[in-house]
This record gives sequence, structure tokens and C-alpha cells, in this order.
Amino acid sequence: MLIYITEPNEIHNSAKEILIRNGHKVIEAEPLLEDKKKVEAIFIRTYTTVNNSLLTDFPRLKFILRAGVGLDNIDTDLCKKKGIQILNSPGANANSVAEYVVCIMIMMLRHIGEQNKLLTEHKWRDKNHQGEDLKGRVIGLVGCGFIGKLLADKLQGFEVKKILGYDPFIDEETMAKNHIVKADLETILETSDIISLHLPLLKETKDIISLTQLKKMKKNSYIINTSRGGIINEEDLIYVLRENLIAGAALDVFENEPKINKNFLNLKNIFLTPHIAGYTKEADIMMSIAPVKRFLEAVK
Repeated sequence: MLIYITEPNEIHNSAKEILIRNGHKVIEAEPLLEDKKKVEAIFIRTYTTVNNSLLTDFPRLKFILRAGVGLDNIDTDLCKKKGIQILNSPGANANSVAEYVVCIMIMMLRHIGEQNKLLTEHKWRDKNHQGEDLKGRVIGLVGCGFIGKLLADKLQGFEVKKILGYDPFIDEETMAKNHIVKADLETILETSDIISLHLPLLKETKDIISLTQLKKMKKNSYIINTSRGGIINEEDLIYVLRENLIAGAALDVFENEPKINKNFLNLKNIFLTPHIAGYTKEADIMMSIAPVKRFLEAVK
């Protein structure tokens, strides 16, 4: 089968090698018009949009391999109509993201960024930025799938006071097995010291956290987003941070990547990273290999 890898630098070589060993031909340069008619699978990651325009260019397409979890860059309804199977890698980067969130929780509570800046300015520690322990905090998880469950497990070693979870698709008993107390979104917003978002970007989740929700948070609380930029309304978040209505936020994802809203750069109570929560060497390999394994099973 002829497979076109649209983002070759984003797909780990081990995944390409597996495809070749199993008799498939892999191309990385954009195929010529005649070759596009022969391509039966495309392998994408983050920056390829699968829409009608792309699918029209590849009339024999049967499979889309996605090195990642979310499908917001794929028109899934159109693929279904055309009988194109989508194979992604759910859970492949869950550990990396969960570790990142724990790291960011501690960095925000201890004001690591501010204290580091003081030293670079040849100043010593500032009591105004004295940190707090993660122990004894109430953690709120919005979305309790692969990453949410794993994060809850990791937080047990830090002796947090309670982990609240909002997820309409997971029952109370299942959450309890993962040390999570099922709660509604309003309760999580009003009582959590730190809220971490783990949702796919859908019509139902777009701007699920906007000004109304942010104003319900405690003034000394923090919010972390490692899911998708559109989950939080960015202008509303900038407003509440600028007005110090919450203690701070950490964002690893943005509505427009890589061109982020410049107003974030002027805030002192925000921690920004360039979509790296699940971007570790281990996760990179897993996210590339997982859809390939599923593809080989499907072809079989």
C-alpha cells in the first residue's frame, strides 16, 4: 500500500520502518498528481487538516493514520461518509502529559518562574513570592479519561486533600477506583485550588471555560490547560488574569498555534509552554507507533 506521510519530521522513524518492513511503500515528499491517485493511506500529526479539499486530491484513500489523540484537525463525518478509517493513538502520551501537569502544579504553587527571574536580575528570593505545598490541596479535573485517571494516580503520592472530577461519560464508581470524587463543573470551579483540563475539542467543549466559569473560581486558585486551546476562551482568561480574579494559569495549548495571542506575553501570572506536555521522546515514539500497529491489524 502506498502511504503518504504529510509531516515527516513529526513522525518517528521507527514507525516508518515498521511500515516498510511490512511491505508498504512510504513517501514523504508531496506526491505528484498521478501518484496522488495511488495513495491509499496518509499519515498525519498536528498541522495537516483533513478536509474535503485534501480528500478530493486522494481518491483511493482508505486510511488516515494520526500520530496523536485528538481528531479536531480531521473532518470525521466526511471520512465516515467516504468510508475512510481513522486510526489514532489514544493514551499514547498520557504519562508524559500527567507528569507535565504535576510539574506545572508545583512550579506555580512555588512561584518558580518569578524566583528564577529574580536571580537573573541579580536579586535574591522575594517573600512576596513565597510558595505553598501541593500537599493538602483540592484538585479539580475537567475530563477524566486516560490522562485524568493517570494524573489522579500520580497525585496520591503528594497527599492532596481531594481530587474532584467532572466527566459526564464516566460513572461515580469508576472514578472512585481512580481516587476521584465525581462532581459537577460548578462545584469544581468553586472549590478547587488547582483545575486541570483534559477534554477533546468538540462543539460541546468549545469555550466551556469562559468568563462566567472563571469568575466562579477562588481568587487564590489556578487553572491548567494541556488539552486544546479552544477549551478556554482566551480573551476571558486574559481579562481575569489581568484583573487578578484568580491567582494564575498555565497554558500549553492555544487557539492559534504557533501564533499565540500576544496579550498573554504581558501577563505576570501565567506560565506558557509551546505545546510540549505530551512532547517527550517516549511519547513521540508511542504516538507514532500506535496508529501504525492499528493500521497493520486493520489491513490484515
